[in-house]
Amino acid sequence: MIDTDKYEGHTEGPWNLTPEGHIVADDMTVVCNKYTKRIVETNHKDTRLIADAPLLLEEVKRLREGLQEMLNDFETKKTDMWTMRKRIETILKGDDEE
Repeated sequence: MIDTDKYEGHTEGPWNLTPEGHIVADDMTVVCNKYTKRIVETNHKDTRLIADAPLLLEEVKRLREGLQEMLNDFETKKTDMWTMRKRIETILKGDDEE
């Protein structure tokens, strides 16, 4: 499970990549410069969010996979609501590693 509190206060998205290589927010705040690989705005919450992007992507994949498994079980009537609830709790805790 990822502690999302460490990202509180990050620059609001969506973020876009400009042709010049800057990552900018909708208000054109430069979040990161691609070529110098340095954070232009000294918002350490943005730094953490950028650095953790691969970790966050893996978490999204893990959650989607868990939800798809639950949906498959539900559709094939292999599970009841109580079992489904316990599975959701397990997935949310991040204890679903086998």
